Amino acid sequence: MTRNQLRRLVLDNGLRVLLAPNPTGASIGVAVHYGVGFRTEPGGHTGLAHLFEHLMVQGGHAAPPGGYLPQVQRAGGLADAKTRQDLTVYYAAAPASALEMLLGLEADRMRSPRISPRNLRTQTAVIDEEIRLMVRNRPYGAFPWVLPRVLHSRAENARDGYGESVDLAALDIPLCERFFHDHYSPGNALVTLTGAFDPDEAQRLLRRYFAPLQGRPVVAAPGAPEPEPRAEARLSVTDPHAGLPAVAVGYRMPDPATERAGYLAHLVLAALLGQGRHALLRRGPAAPAGVTSLSVGCGLFGLPLDTTGPDLLTLFAVHGSGLGDDGADADGGRVTDALDAALTTLAENEIDPGLLRATTARWASGALRELGDPSTRAQLLGSREMLFGEAELTERLPELVRDQVTGEQVSRAAARLRASHRAVVRFVPRTAATAQGKAVA
Repeated sequence: MTRNQLRRLVLDNGLRVLLAPNPTGASIGVAVHYGVGFRTEPGGHTGLAHLFEHLMVQGGHAAPPGGYLPQVQRAGGLADAKTRQDLTVYYAAAPASALEMLLGLEADRMRSPRISPRNLRTQTAVIDEEIRLMVRNRPYGAFPWVLPRVLHSRAENARDGYGESVDLAALDIPLCERFFHDHYSPGNALVTLTGAFDPDEAQRLLRRYFAPLQGRPVVAAPGAPEPEPRAEARLSVTDPHAGLPAVAVGYRMPDPATERAGYLAHLVLAALLGQGRHALLRRGPAAPAGVTSLSVGCGLFGLPLDTTGPDLLTLFAVHGSGLGDDGADADGGRVTDALDAALTTLAENEIDPGLLRATTARWASGALRELGDPSTRAQLLGSREMLFGEAELTERLPELVRDQVTGEQVSRAAARLRASHRAVVRFVPRTAATAQGKAVA
């Protein structure tokens, strides 16, 4: 996709629009990105960005009884939202005939979401339940959130996407209204449309529904530069719900804006280490024995180019409790030793060209498949446009990885990780911790 194939539009109120029409098919994707995420939350108010996502999903004041989602579903569509480090995105996929309805609903909640004491209490309770189910009472639920907490020094970069329950309980209506005023203005938003729509008709509808919204100054997210870690950081977590020990490892990724080639090489490195049946840590002499589950990926949420802030390459492995000669390996030493050995091999030896071609082709194929869904395509185009000003990067990324990442670049990436200071977190089942007589925090 060239820049000319995308249509960009900026309304007088500052709202940006990105149009990516596709005449084939009969569905559309709509994504509305706001330049606010959980790194933007003011100190002492963790969870505010996530809470606001929940409030916005209820729809605006003009939404029919039942709110936003039921109306989208009645039109044959699906919709959801998610909060990331620097962005919050609301997205939907529906038949092309629902375009005007979707734009009207999005403009309505951009104008005035339903912020009320009842909604605030309800959604705070919903998030508390999410935290209980997805973090506290889930095996290994602290992953991946624990890694940035261990590796990063600034509070903004160490937050998780849920927030702390005590902070959520203290949020009130004036704070939510101020957050909306500061960060949910048209000038801090991007509307992305993909799929089967007529661009001229879409522009007419966009102007009809969004142009009347009043513009206001954009409050920029504060910067949070993160120094490089100076030492390896280790932590042990007692997990009462885990059946087996596990280990998580996190490395700082290169900056995708200023170190693009190195960043892409790390995507391929992660794939070589742990993605696919023939990955080095899954099969062959480098694979650690006794591992029952292994994942290696780039990005805190497993999605590349997902933030402009510090991001991580992560490994997570669940392993048996009898890997070592002494009958125990509670600290995951076999896993980290295997990882270090694989990085050394990749750094010091030429990477097999056939393995590299197969790995990059598989990565590119998976990235291209994602773009077949109009909602996913709208989300990715909008995210890369908001974060880097490069929506086209979404379409070019599979080709860049497949055709331009070299074995030498991947070897340099492996050498960089080998010399990097990292976070290593071990997850110890409560029964094992009790048996060892240790107080593990």
